[in-house]
Amino acid sequence: MGNWVDRHPGRYARWNNWGDNVRVNFNNFNYYNNFFTPTWWAGHYHGIGGWHYGYCFDRYPSSYWWTVPTFAGLSNWFTWSAPATVWQEPIYYDYGAGGNVYYENNAVYVDGQVVGSPQDFAASAAALATVDPPTTQQAAEEADWMPLGTFAVSSSQKETEPTRFVQLAVNKEGIVSGTLYDESTDITQTLLGQVDKETQRVALRVGDSEDIVIETGLYNLTQPEAPIMVHYGPDRVENWLLVRLENPDTE
Repeated sequence: MGNWVDRHPGRYARWNNWGDNVRVNFNNFNYYNNFFTPTWWAGHYHGIGGWHYGYCFDRYPSSYWWTVPTFAGLSNWFTWSAPATVWQEPIYYDYGAGGNVYYENNAVYVDGQVVGSPQDFAASAAALATVDPPTTQQAAEEADWMPLGTFAVSSSQKETEPTRFVQLAVNKEGIVSGTLYDESTDITQTLLGQVDKETQRVALRVGDSEDIVIETGLYNLTQPEAPIMVHYGPDRVENWLLVRLENPDTE
């Protein structure tokens, strides 16, 4: 799966064109909505607890969480002992027909190899997204977080004016924390999961749902667009796109 983007420029261009259509509409219509600013957070705190990047809000300006990470920076960020061969180069997860992660004949293929049934694959995503709570409140409050950025969530190429937005960050142990905001309902939910140090795969649980799990690759989250797979329990998936947004910087 290494060097996938260079070997499949058409796939990357597809995601980029999709993302550009979303960004044009965001800049035209949503620029002044000021998501994830101090004023916005004052009305949208949603039960911070356990692992959460919100404990760092007093250490960094709100613009910090819109920062674009690099793969090299992330590779040097983690304190874990990870296989050097896995992290020698970034792994891009490209979901769906024509990609390197796809479903066919009741089997899931990753980089051309069968890795199990759809149920097995969903279970592995759910397991990765299940994070042990911090041992103490102090550990949660003292954890440092690197921003992964802020994204619009588009469920199809036709959804060029999405109403859902995500902000993500990762700590030094590979735990990923985030916020999902639905502008249409004015509801926020916590995202929580982690990075698999063996594969660079990322999986996140959404709010209190036992069934919904989002997965992508860590390298995806350094790009202008991040293809994601959304699991709805063991038997249904959809392929969506996270579209990186620039900080409006109005506060």
